[in-house]
Amino acid sequence: MNIRVLSQNLINQIAAGEVIERPASVVKELMENSIDAGATKIEITVRDAGKSYICVCDNGSGMNKQDLQNCILRHATSKLPTDDLMNINYLGFRGEAIPSIASVSKMKITTNDGNECWCLEIENGDVKNLAPASHTKGTKIEVSDLFYTVPARLNFLKTDRGEMSTIIDTVERIALCHPDKTFILNDTLVLRPTDKLSRVCSVLGKDFKQNAIEVNETAHNLKIEGFICHPTYTKGTSANQYLYVNGRSLKDKLLFGALKAGYMDTMEKGKYPSVCLWLTIPNSDIDVNVHPQKAEIRFKEQGLIRGVLINIIRKYVATAPVNPNVINLNQTIRPQPTQFNSQNILDLNTNIQNNNFTNPNNNHNSVSEHIQTAFDNKILPLSINKETVATELPADYITYPLGTARGQLHNTYIISQTTDGIVIVDQHACHERLVYEKIKRQLAEGGIKRQIMLIPEVIELGEKKAGAVLDIADELEKFGLVIEAFGKGAIVIREMPSLLGDADLQGLMKQIAEDIDDLNKAHILENKIAMMAKTYACHTSIRAGKTLTIDEMNELLRQVEASENAGECNHGRRAYIKMNLYDLGKLFDR
Repeated sequence: MNIRVLSQNLINQIAAGEVIERPASVVKELMENSIDAGATKIEITVRDAGKSYICVCDNGSGMNKQDLQNCILRHATSKLPTDDLMNINYLGFRGEAIPSIASVSKMKITTNDGNECWCLEIENGDVKNLAPASHTKGTKIEVSDLFYTVPARLNFLKTDRGEMSTIIDTVERIALCHPDKTFILNDTLVLRPTDKLSRVCSVLGKDFKQNAIEVNETAHNLKIEGFICHPTYTKGTSANQYLYVNGRSLKDKLLFGALKAGYMDTMEKGKYPSVCLWLTIPNSDIDVNVHPQKAEIRFKEQGLIRGVLINIIRKYVATAPVNPNVINLNQTIRPQPTQFNSQNILDLNTNIQNNNFTNPNNNHNSVSEHIQTAFDNKILPLSINKETVATELPADYITYPLGTARGQLHNTYIISQTTDGIVIVDQHACHERLVYEKIKRQLAEGGIKRQIMLIPEVIELGEKKAGAVLDIADELEKFGLVIEAFGKGAIVIREMPSLLGDADLQGLMKQIAEDIDDLNKAHILENKIAMMAKTYACHTSIRAGKTLTIDEMNELLRQVEASENAGECNHGRRAYIKMNLYDLGKLFDR
């Protein structure tokens, strides 16, 4: 078989398969070119979700006749003036976008650099016409009949609704990094110049503002600014996570992994935070020339970047003021489906007179009763007052942020009175956080207590995985796990952290072995231990249905006030809510 040189148009079509995946890819590449050209206003028009027509018009610097002719040539670009791939200051630089798009569509470019205006028409990669034209300063690129030269590609596209949704996401993703510019999509999505938070809220929703935590930090040549959310403000998907490096929108596994690890202690499993972060790093420390769509990046010091990002997120989440008033009373407080009748009211009055508020559905076995000792004997002092309803307020209750306890509802929620309202506290969620923070302190101080196993546990991992785990034996020992080789493909655990209790060591070690990589061994181990610590904290905390005295309630409130991340439990659930007198008054039409 003879080797032949492919035609230029076929080369461009092959490149288009990598660069132009769908109509949104065209929108992205053309918008990035407009931004590189210094445009302050970008208008995008699409028809049939971009399949039949895409137009991107800007007020940028424009091109002269020679530049217009060169821009459709493969690997022709104005964005590498020094041929230095390690010093890229533009979003585009590969010189692939325009020729790739032109090879699979009908394209028309009209441009004005302030001195002259020209129009170039290309079809199937061939120039059909070049003539003077009339247009305001800037560039207008029209793309028609996308993929008409490779119709099979159309079969792999989503529905019009799905493709349009991707285009909107692309426009919003780029607009988030440029709040000083105007973006208009089909006259339906209009984003005008504004401040950074307002631009973020226009994309993530107005309710993001009251749950946003502003981040502005610099460490190790890495500047991080933007907004993250309070751990109680979660979403079911990661769609609201926007990360940028040097103005470039990325979907980088390293960054998303660091984001997940930063929220690990405070967010419920299966939930995702809403964030918009802009990272600035010297160009010499990154390589953006690793992916045709420029969607990935390589960091010179991946471990350092990951560690810095995790620490900064944890710092801001821990120190941000708790906002427990994130409920909508109109949505939260509504009529219950059960209709009250005269017998219901009589039963309610009887319960109140007999002080009988215990939930009959709470059936606790001996195990759950036994684990209450962690609360009764170790953290809170024994109570002197056996009353569960306070009749008098202490004189200094005004000074307490969470007020003073007045009673317990269904042996699950503590009702506390403050100077301007009430606080409703989930006793299990709050105490779970206290126990977990105590375990974290042991980890940080290197004081993990470990116990020698009476019967060492042998775990079969296979030769490859056993070798990977034994390579990090020193790191494992810091977390209380002492292991040794045990024949071919197996390890034996001699000592284990006492806090793990009856944990599934087989499952833990197998999971660690599967997740080990060459860069983040310690982080993976830390995550696994933290996960076990959460389980331990959950099962050794006071349960819903546990009766507390007033002294125990107040002691719990005081410890919560002094604890970090007290606004939510280890799973990201809200630990308490506040209602002021004004909110209460609205419920009674006062």
